[in-house]
Amino acid sequence: MSKRNKKQQHVVEVVKPTPSVDAPTAFGFEEMLSELEAIVAQAQDRLAEEAETV
Repeated sequence: MSKRNKKQQHVVEVVKPTPSVDAPTAFGFEEMLSELEAIVAQAQDRLAEEAETV
């Protein structure tokens, strides 16, 4: 037999992607509202810090 017929079959492992744990499956109104409130609070803190330095 030739080498071509004797080649070993390579085993390929299938890797399943893990689902992201950061994002909730249902991002509803309450989650959006709390995220927006957090963004506004951070912006207010940043503006207050900038006002102190000027």
